[in-house]
Amino acid sequence: MDTTFGFTKVTLDALPLPEAGKRSVYYDERQPGLQLRVTAKGVKTFSVFGRVSGGKPERVSIGRYPAITPEVARKKAKAIIAQLAVGTSPNAIAREGKAPTLTLAVALTEYVETQTRDDDGLPLKPRTKADYLAMVKPSRVTAAGKSTKGGLLRKLAGKSIHAITAAEIKTVNADNKMHRGERQSAYALQVLKAVLNFYGVKIKDSPFSLDTPKAGRVTIPKTRAADDAPVTKLMEHLGHFWRALSAVESPVGDYLRFLLLTGCRPGEPLIVPVADCDLVKGKVLLRDTKTRTDHTLWLSTQVLEIVKRNVEGKSPEESLFAISNTDAHALAHELVAATGLAFTPKTLRAVFASIASDLVTVSTYRRIMNRGKGSVDDKNYIKKMESQLRDGWQKVADYIEATSADNVVPLFKLN
Repeated sequence: MDTTFGFTKVTLDALPLPEAGKRSVYYDERQPGLQLRVTAKGVKTFSVFGRVSGGKPERVSIGRYPAITPEVARKKAKAIIAQLAVGTSPNAIAREGKAPTLTLAVALTEYVETQTRDDDGLPLKPRTKADYLAMVKPSRVTAAGKSTKGGLLRKLAGKSIHAITAAEIKTVNADNKMHRGERQSAYALQVLKAVLNFYGVKIKDSPFSLDTPKAGRVTIPKTRAADDAPVTKLMEHLGHFWRALSAVESPVGDYLRFLLLTGCRPGEPLIVPVADCDLVKGKVLLRDTKTRTDHTLWLSTQVLEIVKRNVEGKSPEESLFAISNTDAHALAHELVAATGLAFTPKTLRAVFASIASDLVTVSTYRRIMNRGKGSVDDKNYIKKMESQLRDGWQKVADYIEATSADNVVPLFKLN
């Protein structure tokens, strides 16, 4: 569909809805700069996307259709474009006007709805939004009478973002480190820093600023790679592990086998509907993955049997795996106890990757792992056929299955 046309009631009412988690953007041919963004829930919002003279591009919201008509939206767009042309930012004016009462909880809510990813301009994924918003949730008492921990930034949630002090940030960080660990405390700092930067908040002696003496700063550690030991141990005893996992005859067991044989991220198979499973062509479609692309799994014979078992008798809208994360981790704990091999569902992706990296070409590896394309050649020249990709998954599945009979040469030298 053409995304540029004259905005009228007829044309706007007829617009299709995008897929879940995505937005469509349309442009008015009569008023340059005027856009209409449409969400999967049918919310249609007029806005202007332009650059303040001498500044960065920004999106200025006008209002929702049909409360705002196309005619009114054009008039407002002209006024906004005129402001931008003379170096005045309507967004900055609005932020200054509500600065005294803009709490961190409200600011974070606005942030997740308006922020987009730097690399592709797409909105944040629902899971990311939920994780961020959970940071400002207060603790509560459960039905069993126990108090929950509450969000990582709950102690700052009700405070104006312009009144947050350096001392408060350091106190919250120290508390999170003590009770939640370094990884969670770092996550909270990253989100808090992003929100404060988004609103242009300047904090005296900011613990995030390089201008602050090192003694007064907080350090956000870089994400560290997962511990190699569990993956290495599983690789060394893969036959033993596969035999134990193969003995579990349940949907949860099938789910863990699916992860190990496909290299999927743990959350991806849990949201696959039966409608996206094609038994005839032997493929499963993963929609809007972490890379913000759809990813097709060309199934090995082993995985095809797993899929067949789990779609049997289900309607198209039902889930391929009707289980929860809790179910998966519970079985993982049982297998750890039974085998002595520590792992989580996420570990299985690392095991798959370790095997695949030695069995297939680099370009095939990147595609079956859904890692994107890492070079100009990979992006523009290297094309992979279905048969090549399916063969990659089949090689890994065959290798894993063969280990159960101990009739396969290890890919790695064991110490």
